[in-house]
Formats: sequence, C-alpha cells, structure tokens
Amino acid sequence: MGEFFDRIDELCGNGKYPFHMPGHKRNALLYGRKPSSAGEAFFSEWYKRDITEIPGSDDLHDPSGIILDAMKRAAALYGADRSYFLINGSTSGNLVAVSAAIRAGGRILAMRSSHQSFYHAAMLRRLDVVYLAEETDEEMGTAYGIRAEAVERALNEYEGIEAVFITSPTYEGFSSEIAEIASLVHERGIPLIVDAAHGAHFGFSPHFPQNAVEDGADITVMSLHKTLPAPTQTAVLHFKSSLVSREKVEEFLQVYQSTSPSYILLAAMDDCIELTARITENTDRLRKTGNLWTLFYERRRDLSEYFERHPLANIRIYDHFSQKNMGEVTCIPEPGKMMLVPADHVSGRRLSEYLSEECGLVAEMSVPEYVLFIFTVMDSAEGYERLKNALIKADADSVKWKEAGERQIAGQSFLADFGRAAIPLWKAAEMKKRPVGYCEAEGLISGEMVTVYPPGRPLFLPGEIMTADKLSYLENAAKLGCGIRGKLSAIVE
Repeated sequence: MGEFFDRIDELCGNGKYPFHMPGHKRNALLYGRKPSSAGEAFFSEWYKRDITEIPGSDDLHDPSGIILDAMKRAAALYGADRSYFLINGSTSGNLVAVSAAIRAGGRILAMRSSHQSFYHAAMLRRLDVVYLAEETDEEMGTAYGIRAEAVERALNEYEGIEAVFITSPTYEGFSSEIAEIASLVHERGIPLIVDAAHGAHFGFSPHFPQNAVEDGADITVMSLHKTLPAPTQTAVLHFKSSLVSREKVEEFLQVYQSTSPSYILLAAMDDCIELTARITENTDRLRKTGNLWTLFYERRRDLSEYFERHPLANIRIYDHFSQKNMGEVTCIPEPGKMMLVPADHVSGRRLSEYLSEECGLVAEMSVPEYVLFIFTVMDSAEGYERLKNALIKADADSVKWKEAGERQIAGQSFLADFGRAAIPLWKAAEMKKRPVGYCEAEGLISGEMVTVYPPGRPLFLPGEIMTADKLSYLENAAKLGCGIRGKLSAIVE
C-alpha cells in the first residue's frame, strides 16, 4: 500500500481510544447486524482506519504532513507545480478551477458539451458563457475534440474572454489539441482549464496522448476513479500556471470541498498514485509480459482486430483501432473507449440491456445511438474474452434487442448546438419557473438544466429556448429508459 495508508494504519493501531469523530468509533458492529454477516466483515477493516483530523493525520485544507507529501507525489507523477486531492470528485475540481481562474461576472469560452458542473460554476459566478464551434460525428452525433483554429476563431469573434474551458478527452474519448490551444491562449494572457476527468491515464504510454498538464494547461482536473485503480469520488486538481492565482485555487478548494474529508479516500488516492507510478515501469508482477500499459494496449488492439477480421452484421465497433486511419487525433477516440453502434442507430439502450441480462456485462453508458464501454489496465483476460463472446452472441441474436421504429436524428449532436439563449444562464437559474410537458414546451424558455445522464452534458440550459428537435429526442430517450436529470420547466416572466 501507499505511504499514506501506512501512516493511517499506524495511527489507528497505536492503542489510543478515539474520543473524537467519526461516530462509529472504529467499530463495525451495529445493532441488528449479525456478527458473521458480510456487511460486518466488509466494514470491519474499513471502520478501523476511518479517522478524522487528529495529531499526525494532517489537514486537507492546510496540509503540512502526510497529505502534503502524498499530493507532492501526485504532482511529481503528472508534472504539475502543485496537485490537490479532491474528495468531492472532478465536479468540485471544475467548480474550483472556474471560480479561481475568472472573476465573478466575467466572460468564459467553453465547449457547449461541457459537463454540468461547469455550468453550475458559471451560474454561481454569474459568468457570461460563449461557446466554441464543435465538430460532431454525423453518424452518432458525438462531439469530436476541439482544434486550435476553432479557439482562435472564437477569440477573434468575442471580446473580453478571460478563460477557456475545454473537455479533453471527452466522455467518448476524443482529445483536443491541448498543446496548440494552450500556446494560443497564453499568447493572449488567457488561462486554459482542462476538464480531463476521463484522462487520468494519459501520458503513461506512447499509445495515449500526453496529459493536459504536460501540454500546458493552467488547471487540469482528473478523476482518478474513472480510468485508474481508485474508488469512486476520488479526483485530483493539477495546478501549473503563472496566469491563475494559486491562492485563489486554495481559497475555493475550501469553499467547494468538505471540511471533514474521508481519510479512506485520501489513502486510496495516494495508493493509486503509487500503483500508477509502479505499473508504468517494468515490474516482476508482469513477469515476461512487460509494462501493464503495453499489455493493455495489445489486448485492446487484438480484440478490435478480431472483429475487423470477423465483422459483425448488426453492430459496428467504433474505437481507436477502427478509426486509426482517419489521421486527425481530434476524431479518433483513445484506446480505452469502445462504442458499439447498432445498425439501426436507435437500439443502443436495448443492446445494453441485452448484454447485461443475457451476457452479464454492464456498459458504462447507453443512448439510442450507441453503447459505451471503458477499458483500463485492470481489465482481465477473462473480461476481454467474455466481451468478445458476448458481442458474437448479441449480433446473432439481434432480433431480441432491436428496437421497432425508424431511426431518429442523432441526439448527441445537440450537445454541440449552442441553443438560443433568451436570458443569461445565471439570471434564468434564479427566475421563477413552472413545469411544462413535451407538447407545450416548444418555443418556451427553459427554467432548468435538463440532462440525459450519463454523461452529464446538458441538453437544455436555463435561459435557452426549447426547440422541437431537442424535445423530441429527450422524450424518446425517456421512453427508452435513459436517465434524465432535471425536469422540463419554463421561465415565468
């Protein structure tokens, strides 16, 4: 385990009695629970090491000991000036980054397909948000990565831009030209924020893009738990900037993070950093197979090449390997992502359900147009074999999961649609609203953020005029069982 865990283990095993939080007092036995239950066994070790700020455990909001040392290890691994552990996920990191990099009421340039946490930050800080023109895949509607020329055009078109916010890689794995964009905006004295929630594994292998820190981003936010061996909710904010105040970053970390951080999560983050550093080098664990990242890439390549040799009739695989000849990195997903595109382009949800119920495989996400799978270095050879066999089975058994009905317009393409804002985002969020139905919402001003979730990219934003095509897609997604966050509502003027 990592050094942080070892220190926590030492603090909890010193025989001292805890007359302090947490209330479980390091004891998993609760009334009504059988001593031999799986729950007691699971929580026993967990509770024993769940502590709070006591002498020797350091303080996340004023680190000077084991937490500071752990964050320094993270900074060294990624090449940052300073790295900060986030126990509220990348959501809190985006809130911190936007709040620290731009004054309240300022103007920010961002991708319309940004995560909802970006828009929450924009609302809280009352920002004027202007959008980048995004290219989308015609077949699936997914947004590609951003090219530097698109940023340059936007900076020339809009005056007063104080920061730029890019998501790279996207949820589906498309990367932007971060190094070129960083150089461009820095020439104008503008900081670059990169939401790299899905890119914590970048930079550790020549098969992946460089991480955004190395590419020059001022603030980079990464979710460790999404693509590295770390528990849910763990993330890191990397700082490397002369354009953003580090003091402001640390100020807003205290605003958006709990004052009672989980030491279990902190220890897990340090362990993840230590493990990532170790598996990036050749290790005895792999014996003759070499670097884990290389093994990962080879397994992914072999899986995709198998289906290139034995193409499926009802499912198309869209991934790094099938698109490798396109030539543009912004249009090629990274190796850790795979999209399964049903031939009819409407049966993604049903295909996902089939793979879960009939084959025992749970996808990361499904929308009508496609199903998304995530691969990491922790996937087993058995997992790859199960997926291969499941796709062969699903393809032959397509009558069980194909949706009745005609193809709809690719709904995810709406994520790159700016929409028409009748009222500023932050102002609309504070106005009175009333619930509306699909049939009456067209032409009205949205009073709420409405998102098909995952991945958390808003279809409607407060202040935008609701259009028939987006409403149709949202209604269809709801009927197919997609998760919907937010409710249709209209501004009451």
